[in-house]
Amino acid sequence: MDVISHWLWSMAVTRGKVKARVAGPMGVLPDLVAFVPASIVGAFSGFQKPEINDSTVTADFHPLSWGIYQWSHSVIIVTICCLLTWLYLEKKGTPRFMQDLFLSTYTPGKQAFILWTPWFFHILTDIPSHTLKFFPTPVFHPISDLMFDGIRWSTPWFWFTNTTLLIVTWIFILYNEKKISTQ
Repeated sequence: MDVISHWLWSMAVTRGKVKARVAGPMGVLPDLVAFVPASIVGAFSGFQKPEINDSTVTADFHPLSWGIYQWSHSVIIVTICCLLTWLYLEKKGTPRFMQDLFLSTYTPGKQAFILWTPWFFHILTDIPSHTLKFFPTPVFHPISDLMFDGIRWSTPWFWFTNTTLLIVTWIFILYNEKKISTQ
């Protein structure tokens, strides 16, 4: 799925719980973590960045991209990160820099879950929107190589469906927020 969609879906699924400046970036970090370092290494090593079209495959990218992608798109890894965040917040408390990120007071476990929800949702939306040829989502890496052959997110009907669902979701959210604020 494209970065803008990930950003908007992440803000939608955590709306009213965490500030958008956290939700948006957390929703795109799985891709940024995989592609930015590989792009930097590729630029210094002379690796040519591929042109992305319908024939582009994972192997066209710098190998570091796929290496990191497997870890950043694993529910196993994100669950461990979420649990470690929960453990940290439980033992040390919420750090001062994080205290103003939440829109309500939550337990450490709920704080950790809310923070990592956009990342989980990114993985969930990538499962059906990636093919086995173009960055399939390794959901259970490193325990299993199970991946699903989805539909490339750039397929027109899939892209329009995603865009329509995003628009409808945001109209619903904004309508309900306005309705609540006028009561």
